Amino acid sequence: MFELYLLTFNCARTLVDPQALAPSFFDALPKGAPVPDLVAISLQEIAPIAYSFLGGTYLKPYFDRLTTAVQLASDLHSHGSQRLEHIATRSLGMTALMIFAKPSFTQSVQWIQSAGAGVGFSNMGNKGAVAMRIGVTCPTSAAGETLNLSFAAAHLAPSEKNVDARNKDWENIVRNLVFVNHDDSAYSSSEEAPLLSSSKAPSEHDGLFAPGSHVFFFGDLNYRTHDSSPDEHAHESYPSMWAAESSPKHYSQLLSRDQLTREKEANRTLHGLEELPITFPPTYKYSTSRSSDDEWQWAKHRYPSWCDRILYLPSYTSKLEPQMYTALPVQQTSDHRPVALSLRVEDNPLPAAGSRVDSPFSLNPKWKARRDAARRWEVMVGASSYVILTKKGNAMLVAFIGVLLGGWWLTAVYSR
Repeated sequence: MFELYLLTFNCARTLVDPQALAPSFFDALPKGAPVPDLVAISLQEIAPIAYSFLGGTYLKPYFDRLTTAVQLASDLHSHGSQRLEHIATRSLGMTALMIFAKPSFTQSVQWIQSAGAGVGFSNMGNKGAVAMRIGVTCPTSAAGETLNLSFAAAHLAPSEKNVDARNKDWENIVRNLVFVNHDDSAYSSSEEAPLLSSSKAPSEHDGLFAPGSHVFFFGDLNYRTHDSSPDEHAHESYPSMWAAESSPKHYSQLLSRDQLTREKEANRTLHGLEELPITFPPTYKYSTSRSSDDEWQWAKHRYPSWCDRILYLPSYTSKLEPQMYTALPVQQTSDHRPVALSLRVEDNPLPAAGSRVDSPFSLNPKWKARRDAARRWEVMVGASSYVILTKKGNAMLVAFIGVLLGGWWLTAVYSR
């Protein structure tokens, strides 16, 4: 069995604090469990929109903080005896997916495919999903067979009332999330460790529900506990850390109103995916300046909700054993709590037929044209935001205006 660990965190466009995140990073591991074989991290609002849309080196400081947190967490958990190394990172606008693994597991990785689909304005990546599918050699597999693992990091439409928009985001992600080999486009930034194997990558242009792969879908899915925004007195009934389970102010009372549970049961979203029971407090929206492990401070203009979720496609022919599902402590850099899931998967290839849920939607044949058009918008919006919203961009704008004025003055002087 391979030990997997999934974590989702909305970073609130702020650099993560590794010293704060690392000590609790592996809180979802069973007692006595070792460092997992593979860690996959779904990140939302990884950086300000200018940096996120421009990508590349603009995002490196943000990814470096996460890498430091993961490596520090593995060192703390194993008392220095085990380590995790970075395998690959993909980003789509403000959403990113990072994968780490033990060195022994890394050597088993044969190939990596990636995919991305924006669902924001003009299909840009302020909302959307980015994914990777990796093929792993198994101890008992025949030559060329791999265990395939698909990870999709997602961020759906915000606000209590936008349930239909979130459901539509899910549909658009399924229709347009198309996996390709060796994706070196600007749309999907990558920092990838050299793979030791030279195995040929599989066929391209499969969707999220391709046969023969385990599927994990996780992120800030933004489903709420109410269908409208709170009024000015609603905060008086928000969950209390000290409430008994039978109290109306115990957080479990909100679960009956969870939109994601309702929409899934009605077969309107996340078709076929499953989730472990929720036994942790709402993960959004905290007041970052005041919330702590000793007291919850909720933002008054949002109902406390389980926005941050981790789901998986169950397997009927190969063991997939979810273990622990929990929220990590409040991070002072974000109004969301990180959420983590530990699980085990059988180290055998997954049969390609007869074991999967069929895709609820067909693939969009024009997915690439849609993706490329959205990327052009992202570059324009990113560049404009950089010039207007950042100090360096302001300096560049001032310098440019200075050059124009200087040229105009010289022209005026010499034309007299």
